[in-house]
Amino acid sequence: MASLPQHSPYKCDQCGTPDIVAIPLLYKDGTRNYSTTVSWGSSQTYSAQAAAPPRPRGYMMHLLLWSVPTFLLFLWSYAGISAILERPNVRGTAAEEVVVFLVLGFSCLGGLVFSLRAISRYNREIYPQSRRDWEHTYMCRRCGRFQLIYS
Repeated sequence: MASLPQHSPYKCDQCGTPDIVAIPLLYKDGTRNYSTTVSWGSSQTYSAQAAAPPRPRGYMMHLLLWSVPTFLLFLWSYAGISAILERPNVRGTAAEEVVVFLVLGFSCLGGLVFSLRAISRYNREIYPQSRRDWEHTYMCRRCGRFQLIYS
């Protein structure tokens, strides 16, 4: 028993052709993984690169960017407080410098918390919707138009 090819019931809104393809399929067909005895990796066609799925945001870069200055500012604040307590007759601006370092340290700590909360919110609320939209996006092979189709 032979099977007939299934045609998509959808058509492109712009040119009217039924030759449309799902973006996840375009991404999958254009991505190749390879492995040899000395190297491994993957290659992608340009259309697969354009059809890449959205990715959740990572925490590591923001942790590194905010925690290093925070740590250094609190370390300098601790060193300044130790110097003031060890030698109380140190010049008067030392206390002001320690206060500036503490304020900057707490500002960096607040920036770290704000960044991590923003990433968490994106991964929890926005990323699932953009992933769902990506899974329901189709591309016309004739004119290249992308369209979102929920059936």
